[in-house]
Amino acid sequence: LRAENFDFEYQHTAYIQRRRLEADLVTGINTASLVFRFAKNNLLINKLPVDFSGEMAILKEGYDIDLNVVSGVTDFGNIFSALPPEYDQWFRETEFSGQSQIRVALKGSYRAATEQAPDLSVKLWVHDGSIRHKQAAVPLKNFWIHSTVLMPRLQPDSLSIAIDTLQFELGGLPTRATAYLRGIETPYLKAAINSKLDLEQLDNALGLSIAQLHGQLNLQAKADGHYRTGQNPDRFRPDTVITSIPAYQLVLDLHNGYFKYREFPLAVEQIAANFRSDCKTGKLKDAGFVLEQLKAAIGKGLVEGNLSLKGLKKSTVKADLKANLQLEDIARAIPIAGYVFGGTLNANLKAEGRLDSDYKVFPAATGVVQLKNGRLQTPWYPYPIENMEITASLKSNSYRDLALTLKPVAFVFEKQPFNIRAAVQNPENLRYDIHADGTLDLNKLYQVFGVKEYALSGLLKASLDLKGTEADAIAGRYNRLNNKGTLQLQNLELHSDNYPFPFFVPRTTLRFEQEKAWLENAVLRYRDNEFTLNGYAQNFISHVLSGGLLRGKLSVASPRVVVDDFMVFAGPAPAANATPGNAGAATTAPGVVQLPANMDLALEASVKSIAYGQTRVEDFKGLLTLQEGKLQLQQTQAGIAGATLALSGSYAPAGLRKAGFDLTLKADSFDVKRAYNEIPLFREMASAAAKASGLISVDYQLQGRLNGNMEPVYPSIKGKGTLKLEQVQVRGLKLFGAVSKATGKDSISNPAFKAVVLHSSIANNIITIERTKMKVAGFRPRIEGQTSLDGRLNLRFRLGLPPLGIVGIPMTITGTATNPIVQIRKGKEADELEAAEDDDEE
Repeated sequence: LRAENFDFEYQHTAYIQRRRLEADLVTGINTASLVFRFAKNNLLINKLPVDFSGEMAILKEGYDIDLNVVSGVTDFGNIFSALPPEYDQWFRETEFSGQSQIRVALKGSYRAATEQAPDLSVKLWVHDGSIRHKQAAVPLKNFWIHSTVLMPRLQPDSLSIAIDTLQFELGGLPTRATAYLRGIETPYLKAAINSKLDLEQLDNALGLSIAQLHGQLNLQAKADGHYRTGQNPDRFRPDTVITSIPAYQLVLDLHNGYFKYREFPLAVEQIAANFRSDCKTGKLKDAGFVLEQLKAAIGKGLVEGNLSLKGLKKSTVKADLKANLQLEDIARAIPIAGYVFGGTLNANLKAEGRLDSDYKVFPAATGVVQLKNGRLQTPWYPYPIENMEITASLKSNSYRDLALTLKPVAFVFEKQPFNIRAAVQNPENLRYDIHADGTLDLNKLYQVFGVKEYALSGLLKASLDLKGTEADAIAGRYNRLNNKGTLQLQNLELHSDNYPFPFFVPRTTLRFEQEKAWLENAVLRYRDNEFTLNGYAQNFISHVLSGGLLRGKLSVASPRVVVDDFMVFAGPAPAANATPGNAGAATTAPGVVQLPANMDLALEASVKSIAYGQTRVEDFKGLLTLQEGKLQLQQTQAGIAGATLALSGSYAPAGLRKAGFDLTLKADSFDVKRAYNEIPLFREMASAAAKASGLISVDYQLQGRLNGNMEPVYPSIKGKGTLKLEQVQVRGLKLFGAVSKATGKDSISNPAFKAVVLHSSIANNIITIERTKMKVAGFRPRIEGQTSLDGRLNLRFRLGLPPLGIVGIPMTITGTATNPIVQIRKGKEADELEAAEDDDEE
């Protein structure tokens, strides 16, 4: 078999193109068992001899295969003869020597049902090879390599690549390397290289067609360890970061360097650098580097200086960098498809000291950056940022006197100009002088830079003049402030880690007048919740620029609020066709509602309807304060189960899955049956109300803890108060039925109560009822003792007999609410209920 042009393509990738093929093939086929036997299959692909043998059996459930492909011991250059035709001229102009062999084996069974697959192995060796292109003065010689690629069961994550030997000499300078790589998902790497190269000799010996190289390179590196990614420990939202890298050491020295792509008009010249980097712990945050005697020229531009950085999170910095570049020259020297640069850049930066944002430590630094007539376009957006004019300066001796000046930052984007001039000093007592004018379309700007995840998006139109200090704003020295102007917001979307869904502002204007930033009829949406905001905020500038405390007073109105939507891990609403058994079947608790810690706001709230779990609240009105992550209710009232409640209290998250609360509530003459049916907390604490009807009043104070479902943890609840039975009829309650049966007094089995006041307290899951006297059908019962929230009873009951109750029958009621045990006797210490301690470890 002969073919002048042979192509081999697999999954749209061409491995052999237009190569001459000669083949001597002997293949046996058993048509009954579908077994293929490759007895003799000798191929010659250009000059590369290949022999493959083995057999393959096609089975109902898959196939068995045992194939071996061997190139035979052949001249080193014959391997390159199989390359695509684009390399034909290079191959003709290059001399090779040395011996080589490639061996490929595929052996095993493929069974889709059991996920079986054959093992793949590829081995390559080259002995005493050499390469010399176009009679280069110095060949690459003494080239040796031994390498093995294994992929058991054709599983990519089982892939291993071992290069036991890789070495060559060029101009008497040696290069030696070894490498071992295992796995894809969490790869393990062990590698070492020691190389000295004259890059011009390397370029000439290999005949590199893509670029021209000069320079003296000294490279030494070692690496050993795993590369892993995982959840960012500093965030609770899904955020994948690098959690470990191979421990490494790297030394790279380059002098008299030169790099030029042959199809580009400019070169990168005068390249020099001494670079040292290491990470001994395998933790990226501990990596560091020293870059000394850096120099590189592009066209008439030059970059030079020194930079060292020890630690990436808490860093020791030393820098002295200068740059003077015509940015157009970058694209004329380096292939960066889709990018367009323009303008003149001048930069000068010096810094030395510690950098630690957590402890507000900043190095001593001075720096100036100037960009004139700048232009930037990227592959991610069809239009450029144009007419960029930037003059920025930085000066600091410490964090406290850090000063940043922008005079100005100006550009035009999508025919919309934007200009900002700013001077900002001392983040601990912010001093600012800012003028901003123009339009920012944040969504499109993110596209320019290929940013896919962002905290803020939308359209901003600014016309602002802001000048003052944070200290003056906090101290009330408003006459020293000079803030005025407007900031228009359109389709603004704000993402916060504290909330699972974004906030959305369709359109509003923030108006600045001295110390206050005013909102008028601003609409804020969150899922199906909508709020209308009116009022002002103070210290707004410091809050935005440096996270200062935001103060203010706002009226907040909403037709409906669903508290569950704000729970920190709340999921999407169940699908319309979801069944009760699978709808919203979350694997983890949705967490508690988080509150911002850097706000001090007085809120006048009016909400028509609030949904909190199974509880519905109507016509909520009152004053709230949000201060340091705690929400307090003052002078509030709300309708629940047909009753109007006066409320006060507080709520404060204590982590992601628990929160503390306290609540004082008072309500007069409301329907006990509706309260039992509509208020889960009342149902748990007053389970006897299931058999009652009529009117009651309540005046109670409670405090405790909420779990990750925003439900009360009953053993944590403590409190006391009164429950008044205004006019209540009880029917079918087993407790009174048991008392009636034990005493033979049928008239008290379904008692009616009027104006009975029950004083009680709650702690550790136990409600303690103080001695309470009643009148029922001529009898004078008296009750006191304990009930638990899980239905256990320890009550002391005295049935005072007519006419005045002076003579009475003492009894105890123990057991449970569903199975009370009445005994005519006095109470004993052994009847005391065991308290349930609060296990606060969520």
